[in-house]
Amino acid sequence: MKLTRLVAFAFVSFFCYGIVNWMMSTSHFHLQSKSISVAEMWQGLLIALVLYFLGVLAVYINRMLGFYVLGLVVLIYSLGLVSALMSGYQSTAGMEIKLLLEIMGVIGLGINFYTLVLLTRWRRAN
Repeated sequence: MKLTRLVAFAFVSFFCYGIVNWMMSTSHFHLQSKSISVAEMWQGLLIALVLYFLGVLAVYINRMLGFYVLGLVVLIYSLGLVSALMSGYQSTAGMEIKLLLEIMGVIGLGINFYTLVLLTRWRRAN
């Protein structure tokens, strides 16, 4: 049961990262000074999906190694969310867009933190 919740939170974490990545790459939001193409956005999301999937697969195959792999993936994309929060705050976008980005980023960071808590709890139990 806890493993299912852990996997669910990992994929919710990916979903939050995907929304923030989409917001940062959309050019009409003006969240970044350099425009990112749609192909680059999809490439980044595909890489994130593969890394999250490999982390979850590693948890199911070899639990001890999987906890570290998934934890590292969650930590890496947490740093990406922090970077998006900082660059969104410094952007020239409207206040509503900035607020939406900040809310999604904070929710994503909260979910990532809780996913790491679940990982450490599950690792100690095994």
